[in-house]
Amino acid sequence: MTEMMRAWRGILFLTALLLLLPVTALADHKSPEQIVRDTTGTVLEKLRSYDGDLSESPEYVYGVVREDVLPYFNFQLITRFALGRHWNDATEEQREQFTEELRTLLVRTYSQPLLEYNGEEVRFRSERVDEERGRASMQMEVHQRDGPAIPLTYQFRKHDEHGWQVYDVVVEGISLVTNYRDTFNSEIRRNGMDGLIERLRERNRRGETDL
Repeated sequence: MTEMMRAWRGILFLTALLLLLPVTALADHKSPEQIVRDTTGTVLEKLRSYDGDLSESPEYVYGVVREDVLPYFNFQLITRFALGRHWNDATEEQREQFTEELRTLLVRTYSQPLLEYNGEEVRFRSERVDEERGRASMQMEVHQRDGPAIPLTYQFRKHDEHGWQVYDVVVEGISLVTNYRDTFNSEIRRNGMDGLIERLRERNRRGETDL
C-alpha cells in the first residue's frame, strides 16, 4: 500500500467517524471540537462492541451510514463545491440526479474504512473557530498500525438551523472536495453533465467506490 493510499484510507476512516453525528450534536449546536470528540468516541465504541465481523457486514454498515450520516451531512455545499462552475450550468433535474448518485457513492466510500477498522488510534490537535464568518476547522491525526501518522483537518461551515457541519477534509494540502471537483470537471469536459451522472450511476450499480 502506497503512502498516498494510506493517507486516503485514513481520511475516509476519520471522515466516516466524524460524519456519524448523533442528533444531539446538531440540536445542541456543539463546537467542532465537541462534535469530533464525542462522535469519534461513540463510533469507535460501536465498532469495538459490534457482535460480528464488520468486514462481512457491509449492509449493516451501509444502513448505519444512511441513517446516521446523511441527515447531518451538508450535501448542498459538497455538491456545489464538487461541481464548481458546472453547478450553474446544470439543469434542476441534472442537479437532483447528480446529488443522488453522489450521495450513494459517499455512503459506500465512507463505509469501506469502517468495514476495515483495525484499532487505529485517533489523536485530537487544535480547533480554530471564526464565529463571525461561520467557518471553523479541527485538526487531528490518525495513527495507523502499518504506516505513519496522518494529519487531517476538517473544514466546517455553520448552518443557521443545524449548527456546525463538515463540508471538506484536507490532508497535507489535499482537499477531498477539490479531488472530486478535478475528476468531475474532466468527465464533464469529455462527456458532459449527463455523462458524469451516468458514470457515477454505473459505479454505484457495480458497488465501486473509486472514481
